[in-house]
Amino acid sequence: MHSAIVLGGGVGKRFNSKVPKIMHILGEKPIIYHLWHTLQTVEGIEEVIMVTSPQIAELLPDRANVVIQDEPLGTAHAAFLGASVAKNDNVIIVNADIPLVRKETFSTMVESSYSRLMAVTRFPFESDFGRVRFVDGLLRQIVEVSDLRGLREKEIPFVNTGVYKARKEDIVNGFPLLGKSNAKNEYYITDLFNLLAEDKGVHVLLFEDWSQFLGINTRQDLARVSRVYRQRLLERVMQEATIVDPESTYVGENVKVGRDTIILPNTTLLGSTEIGEDCVIGPNVEIRDCVIGSKCEIKFSVLEEATLEDSVVVGPFARIRPGTYLKSSARIGNFVEIKKSVVGSRTKINHLSYVGDAEVGEDTNIGAGTITCNYDGYNKNPTIIGNRVFIGSDTILVAPVELEDDSFTAAGSVISEKVPKYALGIGRAMQVNKEGWVLKYRKKKEMNQ
Repeated sequence: MHSAIVLGGGVGKRFNSKVPKIMHILGEKPIIYHLWHTLQTVEGIEEVIMVTSPQIAELLPDRANVVIQDEPLGTAHAAFLGASVAKNDNVIIVNADIPLVRKETFSTMVESSYSRLMAVTRFPFESDFGRVRFVDGLLRQIVEVSDLRGLREKEIPFVNTGVYKARKEDIVNGFPLLGKSNAKNEYYITDLFNLLAEDKGVHVLLFEDWSQFLGINTRQDLARVSRVYRQRLLERVMQEATIVDPESTYVGENVKVGRDTIILPNTTLLGSTEIGEDCVIGPNVEIRDCVIGSKCEIKFSVLEEATLEDSVVVGPFARIRPGTYLKSSARIGNFVEIKKSVVGSRTKINHLSYVGDAEVGEDTNIGAGTITCNYDGYNKNPTIIGNRVFIGSDTILVAPVELEDDSFTAAGSVISEKVPKYALGIGRAMQVNKEGWVLKYRKKKEMNQ
């Protein structure tokens, strides 16, 4: 078995931020969380040790195995601290600022018969990664980019990815032999592996997929890594679903999208959202932590922590808030907001309405401008609307209130008491027409001119 050590104690000065570099968000979680989660899924890795500064340690979850590096003395010092507490004789070491390293890469390192190993790659562009010299698969020298002296060294094509494998004793016993003979006056893990290369031999493993080793030192780097990360997630979804414009679409890593669903431009799917088959989502939609059935249509809307059964239509310009459950074939139209409510099958709420803390039955029609007044200043109160109810436009429902099955309300009513089955609820002043009033009014005004 192996222990994994994540080196996350660096300051990250080039980020120019009060937030530690590796705590900035990539996708939907901090940079350092990506490696932490990936390493926990690798067979053969028993524990993941996070070596971080005191500031970062306070931001990590309680369940994380954290070792604090009080002073930023470099990557070799961080590896030494992690190896000193590791349970296993074999350790995988990785820099925290390369969050996209694949599970398969770690598995290859773990399964290798070599005890001392480092991963290298070739970038198709100039980078600030250290260069690697090796012969016949054995490391000869790693040179940090800050210590490159001439053009010849800068032209070395192979770069150090920041992923290593060693014996625990190599790190614990080798660290005291290091010096700070480098531009940053720190203990480099590269110096430690140079020492191991001379003493015991270190094998080099070349990975052609360079994108997984992109590092983050600046906000520009974060943007580049984000693009690669987003593309990975989109390609996974596009195994079964269609994404019309990947450049304007974001899909989170825990999102599931069913077969033959079409995602239109400017759509963002976040959290643990699950979308069924044959849906059309977008354009201009944001969905977070929702469960959506098959054959649904959603456009120009925002949905959060809601459940939609099959064949539900939402939008344009609707807001579906947490706790909402829309049953099959419900229709939610433009400028409608629904919060913590159940809406029955085939019910229509097509225009300009607010429904909160309500239970709405089947085959009900809620007219334009209907409002549930659910908050009395102290408590949220329920509104119960039965099956086959017709609510006239501009109705105000003062909760707690109930409208029984097959009841109607007149347009413009304020309803504060139960409306019985088959009854028409009217809660407005009676209209009075004053004949000739306009002529008298005009005459009075003209006399005063």
